[in-house]
Amino acid sequence: MRSRSADVVAAALAVAVLVLGAGCASGSGSAPAPAPSSAPGPVASAAPAEDDAASPETPDGPVLAFGATHVFADGNAVTVSAPVAGAPVAGAPFPRALEVTVTVRNGTPAVEDLSRFGFDASVPGPPGATEDREAPAVDDGPSGALAPGEQRTFPLRFGLPDPGPAEVTVEVAKADQTAPGQDVPGSDEAPGAVVDYEGLV
Repeated sequence: MRSRSADVVAAALAVAVLVLGAGCASGSGSAPAPAPSSAPGPVASAAPAEDDAASPETPDGPVLAFGATHVFADGNAVTVSAPVAGAPVAGAPFPRALEVTVTVRNGTPAVEDLSRFGFDASVPGPPGATEDREAPAVDDGPSGALAPGEQRTFPLRFGLPDPGPAEVTVEVAKADQTAPGQDVPGSDEAPGAVVDYEGLV
């Protein structure tokens, strides 16, 4: 017959085995998953990021490098070549002349009047100035009719107010026309009717 002290020892051993067994069970295997967090993680964008440098724009229209071709909303296309600085024009009060070659192509089904294309040039103002300086046109702008699908190339010259290198902007504005062939007032100043070409000369 077992003594009471032996029963106590046996019970204590049983409890110890249970405690150790539970500890081993929780220590072995993978750790329990952490509670879900309420903090948001990174979210993949559904649309690709835009390349801001690909097509910079002014409030009126795009800014292109010389040599590029711009197509206006009506289908007419214009290309302005890289500017070339030359000797001053006789009778013009400027130390140099700036010349570009312009090509206009009529991409519309109607006859186009070249006088609806306006060309202006400017250079940065002196240090501290907030506005550019005009480089006035030396020659008259283009004129004449351009048939559908036809293109024409012509030179344009402007007076450069500075003798040294400068960044030049040549602005091309296109006026819309009505069905009878009349200019739409203010259409050459509307957004999308203007494109700027910029580069050094």
